[in-house]
Amino acid sequence: MTAGQEDSMHWSRHEWDLINVTELFEHKPAIMKKAEGYLEALRSALAAELKAHPELYPADTDLVKGQIARGENHNGFPFLSLDLPQKFSKTEFFTYRTLFWWGHYLGFSLILKGPDLPTQVNRLKERRQSPAGADVYLSRHSDPWEWGIDHFTKLSQLSGNDVQQAIDGIQYVKLMRFFPVSEESFPELNWAEAGLQSFRDLVQLVLE
Repeated sequence: MTAGQEDSMHWSRHEWDLINVTELFEHKPAIMKKAEGYLEALRSALAAELKAHPELYPADTDLVKGQIARGENHNGFPFLSLDLPQKFSKTEFFTYRTLFWWGHYLGFSLILKGPDLPTQVNRLKERRQSPAGADVYLSRHSDPWEWGIDHFTKLSQLSGNDVQQAIDGIQYVKLMRFFPVSEESFPELNWAEAGLQSFRDLVQLVLE
């Protein structure tokens, strides 16, 4: 047995300290339940917003019910998500996804794919420097369900040609606004207000 193999048979001091920590796991269920309640409040706010102008959205888009999902392992961390409005098919996406990703951020994203994409991209190029585009990021990853912040570029830093080239390469649009959990202001963030305002801003960038 090599020295490295022998070391692997024992816990390091750091590992031992971590396996004796219980507080996180004791409080995690209540934290996730509270986060789910915040998403429920946002769902109600979005449903009321969508009811006022249903004609803006693609046919057969869910504008009422939405879906809250919970997972334990997105790149090793728990998460909660809300999809509303939502439309998924093999050829078309129109989805506003809110993602609470433990240890990372609360994010609001608009994901678009389908026959209206060229028109939506032209609007995005024209409006990217507008107030609605403040602190909005554009995904440049080939997978629309990749959420690492390093796969996004701030929209205001991109030229119209940059936007066009990025979307030509992936054939979808994903716009996102991030609220990192590490920010001092995060505990006071109103998820429903931030989510509703982000929805209005993101829609303004791509819809009429």
